[in-house]
Amino acid sequence: MNRPAFQVTPELVGADISSGVMAGALKHPAKPALLFEGRTLSFAELADRIQRVAALARDELGLRPGDCAAIYAPNCLPYIELVAGLSRAGVMVATPTHRAVRAELRQILDNCQARVVFCPDALMDGPSGVKILSLETGYEAMLARQSLADPVPPSPREATFCVPYTSGTTGEPKGVMLSHHCRSHLFGAMAHHFRCLGPDDHHLCFAPLAHGGGYGFAMAAIFNGGTLELLEAFDPDHVLARLGSGEVTSVFMVPTHVHQILALSPDQLAQRDGFRLNGIVVNAAPFAHALKQRAVEFFGDGIIHECYGCTEVGVATSLAPELYRDKPGSVGPAIRGTEIVVRREDRRPADPDEIGDLWVKSPTLFNGYCRNEAATAEALDGEWLLTGDMGAMDSDGFVSIMDRRKDMVISGGINIYPREIEEVLLRHVGVAEAAVVGIPDEKWGERLAAVIVARTDRDVTVDEIVAYCREHLGGYKVPRQISFVDELVRNPAGKVMKRTIREQLSITP
Repeated sequence: MNRPAFQVTPELVGADISSGVMAGALKHPAKPALLFEGRTLSFAELADRIQRVAALARDELGLRPGDCAAIYAPNCLPYIELVAGLSRAGVMVATPTHRAVRAELRQILDNCQARVVFCPDALMDGPSGVKILSLETGYEAMLARQSLADPVPPSPREATFCVPYTSGTTGEPKGVMLSHHCRSHLFGAMAHHFRCLGPDDHHLCFAPLAHGGGYGFAMAAIFNGGTLELLEAFDPDHVLARLGSGEVTSVFMVPTHVHQILALSPDQLAQRDGFRLNGIVVNAAPFAHALKQRAVEFFGDGIIHECYGCTEVGVATSLAPELYRDKPGSVGPAIRGTEIVVRREDRRPADPDEIGDLWVKSPTLFNGYCRNEAATAEALDGEWLLTGDMGAMDSDGFVSIMDRRKDMVISGGINIYPREIEEVLLRHVGVAEAAVVGIPDEKWGERLAAVIVARTDRDVTVDEIVAYCREHLGGYKVPRQISFVDELVRNPAGKVMKRTIREQLSITP
């Protein structure tokens, strides 16, 4: 676009999430901020585009602070600038996954009351009653015609900037209202703990921006003055090639990504000779200890950070790479400014190493669930969030995650945590992936069922799995039903959809 360069002034740097870009444009305007499919935006160019999106919302679309817009798209160049620019104008930005079917999208748009939806041409056959704008046809022209004579100032720090929707692994998705402050505060903490999201880093992102973790890590890289390289989707061969290029210094993955990379051929894996990685952060799903050991052997010591969090609070714990052998199975202590307690069902404090409900108190806490006061009240006890996860804390303050409370199995009156069984299954040489759920049983209430993806280079039988489990687990923890499948059911964020697996197994004769 041929237009005068936008001049960022100190008054445009405030406390909203776009202010990291504005600050970067003041300090190093020509530095690359965002790369996508061969196109590069400098900090100055990205600041210009964010201001134009904000002006579009305010001056052309007539959106006002507190209104909602939605992005219904895969990872793409406009995604970052739309969330940052719309929210600078005070607009909440809902981010439903582009894989949501029409009924799911309608439910989300009704919940957040979106007035406008941005999407690619291929997805424009959306629900009626909402203004739909193409991210391809006419988008650049829309930005070009915006006047920057009256730049949009920073949004209030406590205003909601983004509404990602929970993955719905155990129920209907809920819109999580995140404030500018909660995420800008978190971005600084992430740079401190992970040591790979600073101004000298080049971060690779392929996680879906529609999800809290994907957008959080992507925006943290830019917010802290680094460079973000964005991919539309995950392809293990291409990702490994980018990691081996020597340009990328940090990356966020879920355990499924790690598994798929390590499953590549020896010739492909040889690309690690070009690694220049400062850090790999793994989150969003249980990271089996056996898989983590293989990852450390491949990527090297001092590289892999494991953390725990949820959309409502972001990152809550961090286990530094140098501690993974000393604290096997732990996701680390609470990050700075965050408190974690383990409580029994009656909400009394649990003893060290006693399993209970995880509660988190943090300045990164969300603003509540979008138009769902009942769910908000259920999740919060004052300033404390009931995460829905069960775990234990040792005497040093290190947290271990057991399971989602809704995934816990009660068989014959005994609490059983599927993650413990999955860890054992994943140590078997013939098992690539595994998920354990509870299904209805007339006698025991629930019985354990395991769904296994076998390794392609080894034959494995049900009897072999049962014998292995009996060797390593108490009898009541041995799955009574074992199925082999080609792949586990997952959502776009890479989380195993245990609710779907449970429903499928429950109706299987």
